[in-house]
Amino acid sequence: GLWTLITPVARPIKLETMGNKKLAIDSSIWLYQFQNAMRDREGRGLTNAHILGFLRRISKLLYYGIKPVFVFDGGAPVLKKQTIVEHLYFSSIFKLDDMRHQVDAEVNKLKDQRVKDRRDADDVNLQMSKDIQSMLRLFGIPYVISPMEAEAQCAELLKKGLVDGIITDDSDVFLFGGTRVYKNMFNQNKFVECYLMNDLEKELGLSRQRLIQLAYLLGSDYTEGLAGVGPVTAMEILSEFDDEHLTVAGLDSLINFKRWWMKVQVGKDSEQESGTAFRKKFVSAFFA
Repeated sequence: GLWTLITPVARPIKLETMGNKKLAIDSSIWLYQFQNAMRDREGRGLTNAHILGFLRRISKLLYYGIKPVFVFDGGAPVLKKQTIVEHLYFSSIFKLDDMRHQVDAEVNKLKDQRVKDRRDADDVNLQMSKDIQSMLRLFGIPYVISPMEAEAQCAELLKKGLVDGIITDDSDVFLFGGTRVYKNMFNQNKFVECYLMNDLEKELGLSRQRLIQLAYLLGSDYTEGLAGVGPVTAMEILSEFDDEHLTVAGLDSLINFKRWWMKVQVGKDSEQESGTAFRKKFVSAFFA
């Protein structure tokens, strides 16, 4: 999604030049990566994969003189949970009455299993976080437990001047106000991608507010986005809304557009809703 759009403005930085920089690290990304990537020959997750993974990456950071500050998730915000509510809202618009009773029983079974799986996963992730925090204390490496999401806390640390940048693969960090983000820190070459908010605004016209609206169309932790809409199309959509409509107060225009597009895809839109020049052009281009 967003990374594809902003990759052209990435600055290649030599790792050798990053000595003495204090960088906030979104630990939740690392935990997820190691939990899913490090497995034995039978495909089972290795018991200490997260510890081994953190050790290797910490060693690389320290080798180049980088001072890490780890940030852990503290909980899921209400807005993130709203994504599920929004999905249910749109689904209910198009639900067919004659299918409702047929699928209800199966849905309930899946929900029960989902609750169990999520509870088990939460327990595992919590223990993994505690393992890493214990290791960091032994090494004397600082860490912070965020009140909510780690990437939001990383952005706040940067805003207050407590760190020099953020290491994360989660583009949501820009929505929270991250202005200097490092990506692909641990690939094979000795360069890292640096994304500056000033470059995004100057080269791509993407202010923080624009990025928030773009995420609304493409999808993020807080919204599902529009089906079939990629970065280029999303930018075209935003170009039809002036800055006044892209403020928080004017978000209704974008929300209404999204609801209309959901209806179009299942043939539930009215002639009046789809009658504007831009909407006609958009539908024609999409279904051409």
